Amino acid sequence: MTGATVTAIRALRPEILQLVGSLTPLTSIWKIPWVRKLRVRVRRPLQIAAAPVLANYIKFAIKTSTVVSDPHDWLARAQALHPSIIALWHGQFFLLPGIYPPVIPGRAMVARHDDAEALARVLRRFGLGLIRGAGAGNRRRDRGGAEAAHGAVASLRENFSIAMTADIPPGPARKCGIGIVLIGSRSGRPIVPFAVATSRYRSVNSWDRMTINLPFSKLGIVMGDPIEVPREASARELEVYRQRVEVALNETTAKAYALAGADMTRATPPSEAESFS
Repeated sequence: MTGATVTAIRALRPEILQLVGSLTPLTSIWKIPWVRKLRVRVRRPLQIAAAPVLANYIKFAIKTSTVVSDPHDWLARAQALHPSIIALWHGQFFLLPGIYPPVIPGRAMVARHDDAEALARVLRRFGLGLIRGAGAGNRRRDRGGAEAAHGAVASLRENFSIAMTADIPPGPARKCGIGIVLIGSRSGRPIVPFAVATSRYRSVNSWDRMTINLPFSKLGIVMGDPIEVPREASARELEVYRQRVEVALNETTAKAYALAGADMTRATPPSEAESFS
């Protein structure tokens, strides 16, 4: 680089910094009031349009895949345990609506925020009822967790099995919350670890490594042993059972990927991957 070139660059430096400064607000474009209003207006129509597409894709992915399960009679066992609490990890439930047995009356717990509306519509298309609400985790605002927990216990007493994720957004992922254990204790119904994995998949770079299962795969379904939480469990006992559910879900998820012949590294959140190393 010649001295003249360096001099020219230095002379243009203020203009370059001004240009970069004018582009910086683009990183916060979603915070602009009119952009936020536009997102709100188009979100619901897009979700309504996406629901049937997603539902058909789930059916296609399952239909074109070779299903293997552990245990082989998982459906009969699920019927014997009904009504039960079907536990999964966040990010690992993509195919659940299409795999859930229609012969078992069921409801799924879904967050009540707008971004979960497409998922709610997909679940309805597969015949599952909804329980709206989610745990707050480390967030301060109420996300309807207490109301959802009451709805889950009531649903179990009404002879509905419920499907719910054990970890709470925004993380840490694969860390079981106390909510699912409290529901198990208050309802007297078993918590059943459940996992689905495919040999071909894509994972999103999100807190939970949301996994999109691909068609023409080997599809592994694993149902773990039921975990029954005593009705009169103390706070210390509840923590023991919380840890037990967490370990069982990790084992069940790992088994599902192994059964599918898949490497689960890409589907494992960083914090959890570090604990395995």
